[in-house]
Amino acid sequence: MEEMNIAKIRVLGSTYAGLFCVANDNLCLVPTSIDDKTMKIIEEVLEVKAVKGSIYGSSLLSVFAKMNNKHAYLPSFAEGKEVEAIEKEIKVKLIPTENALGNMMEVNDTGAIVSKTLGKKAVDEMRKTGLMIAQTNIAKTDVTGSCIVATNRGFLVNPYVSKEEAELIASALGVKGGSATANTGDMFVRNSVLANKKGILVGENTTPHEINKIEEALAGEA
Repeated sequence: MEEMNIAKIRVLGSTYAGLFCVANDNLCLVPTSIDDKTMKIIEEVLEVKAVKGSIYGSSLLSVFAKMNNKHAYLPSFAEGKEVEAIEKEIKVKLIPTENALGNMMEVNDTGAIVSKTLGKKAVDEMRKTGLMIAQTNIAKTDVTGSCIVATNRGFLVNPYVSKEEAELIASALGVKGGSATANTGDMFVRNSVLANKKGILVGENTTPHEINKIEEALAGEA
């Protein structure tokens, strides 16, 4: 298995680096106020083009949106000019919901893991894009999208995931994965980790032991 690029990072001064960005294998959406140095690190580690954007006026991009290589999934309340800016880079799929969509879902090119809180209409719209959908809460919480990092190579999930949930996730995403914490004990791994099939960025407080486990999971080797 080829080596993945890996680096520690802060975004907008925060070690919760995953909160601010969404990435696929070619593109990373970053907050408008990000500094050039951080943007360059993201581009180099993930081997992507970084593009500035906001959703609902917020820099917390992964709270509101998720992305695979085919679509950026945005909540229907995203503002028109924000959607237009993102559409210049990737096809946007607006999902009818009043929820912070990114917290409710995680996606790769094969499937999506979505929270039980997300309504039928929203799930149906996602299914129309050809995704295999697994609707499940993870580790007794409904913020499913905060509990998992998915790529086309592997997935990383909250360590309190049940065996049944882990099997459901692997089946829908079509990849193997594993569990770990990040940023010295954060179980909501998506808040601290940003990844694609080429690289992994972790919050600055992530320990060497956590990094090993994160890398193993996202390489699909856990």
